[in-house]
Amino acid sequence: MCNVTVVYKLAKKYIQVYCNFMKVLPVTFGIKNQFSANSLKLHNTNISARFTADNTCDTFTLNNNSINFNGNIPNFITGKNDLKKLAKNGHLSCIWCGGSMFMQSELDAFQHFSKRLASNSELFARVMMHFKDYLPAERIQLIKQISHYNKAYPNQNLKFIFNKMTPAAEKKLIRKQFFIMHKLKKLKPQLPIELHKDFDILMEHSKYRILGIPYVSEYSGKEFYYQLSNLSKTLPAPIKEEILDMAQILTHPIFKEAGGGLPEKWLKRFYKQTKIAPNSKGNYISPSDKNAKDKVKLLVLNKIIEITNTNSPAVTKLCNLTKNKVSGKPVSVQFSNKAFTFKLHEIIDNLQDKALIEKFNNIISKLPTSLGNKEAFIVKYKNEPTDTIISKLLADSLVTLEHITPILRNTSDKELKTRNKDLVKSARIKRGTDNIGNWALAHSWCNCLHGSKNIKNEKFPFSKEAGIKYFRTLVQDVNNGLLSGESVINMAKNYFEQTGIRIKLKGMKYTHE
Repeated sequence: MCNVTVVYKLAKKYIQVYCNFMKVLPVTFGIKNQFSANSLKLHNTNISARFTADNTCDTFTLNNNSINFNGNIPNFITGKNDLKKLAKNGHLSCIWCGGSMFMQSELDAFQHFSKRLASNSELFARVMMHFKDYLPAERIQLIKQISHYNKAYPNQNLKFIFNKMTPAAEKKLIRKQFFIMHKLKKLKPQLPIELHKDFDILMEHSKYRILGIPYVSEYSGKEFYYQLSNLSKTLPAPIKEEILDMAQILTHPIFKEAGGGLPEKWLKRFYKQTKIAPNSKGNYISPSDKNAKDKVKLLVLNKIIEITNTNSPAVTKLCNLTKNKVSGKPVSVQFSNKAFTFKLHEIIDNLQDKALIEKFNNIISKLPTSLGNKEAFIVKYKNEPTDTIISKLLADSLVTLEHITPILRNTSDKELKTRNKDLVKSARIKRGTDNIGNWALAHSWCNCLHGSKNIKNEKFPFSKEAGIKYFRTLVQDVNNGLLSGESVINMAKNYFEQTGIRIKLKGMKYTHE
């Protein structure tokens, strides 16, 4: 039996089992089989769930959106995890776009069988399109592009097709990135003259990164700490805490001071904090050594590699790259929107002209991202293993808890007061609360797109119909005893304040929490 036939039969078995779990109509793998959008939607049937006594009800069964309770008066959902369970089987869709959302368990199961199917990219693309209701528009376009390449390269695996797509994707992405850089350069004359040199260096180095040209890259302790924080999210908590404590040393103000030496007292505290033995070979640093600061940086980076061991190759790669930066060796660094934005704000954040800062922010917000641009996705993950590519393709479809009115974790009260100073009362920024009256369910990508942006009235970037559909389902859940009417009324109030869209909770029975 040929390999393709084996893969097709395996795929059919997996999809039938998975679709039964997800309550999706099974796929027929005929070559000429056509699927309508309606036939592929998840159906809200036969959902069963059991909650603990301190969460909601003892047991409930949802069948065609009709919930029947066994027991006495149920407790309302008040917890984040219990609210997320309402996304199961597409019962509650994303408040912003109206698409279905994966529960974590569903996502894990889908990823498991998708990895098996990736040995044949044609089949992989067809199966992925079966779940297009879960995916953002750019992901669907990417999968269609994979399917298009399958015609030129039949019976190839996903990684092979990805590599074939990369050259064209890089060209398109570079054109878009250079267009944004050109617009930023036009703002340079408005910057104070003393910032021109730093701005020119950032633009020049960004060009090297975009084109993949090795260069003697600038070192930044803060940038390293930021990148390490992102990479360490999946590490065990004790390891994550230890390496971030180490990296925090590299952000010490002493490294910004003139000269290469370091005070003896500071070095003693350094050895004590890091538990690095100064008497071991290569560890001793003299306070008068002109390269003392660079040697400390290298010791810290080596210590981080030692702590992570083999737990994170990505962390090891970042540390080795940073060691080359410290040593002044040419390195090839992939362009990163976040790193570029971070460095640009180091230059412009102290400007008195807030309108100019806003101009810069508006332009850099247009940089292509792996979330909203398929070329950026291909280039970002071109060197990653197949498992990572699949994981990233699906990750943004995960259900997340959204704060309808952002709680602004990274904005201080003082900063909020400054931002509201010149705004009329109706336009002032309000800090949201962290309770069920301000919670909603949204795709990971929609949650990210919302962020803390102003999305009211004409700036609303999402689907009005999605919000109406979302609250219509909540009304049913209130009437079936899952949620309190008071909570849903507060959700609708916050939704109106954020979007300017008034929601009618027609037919809802009012209940207190």
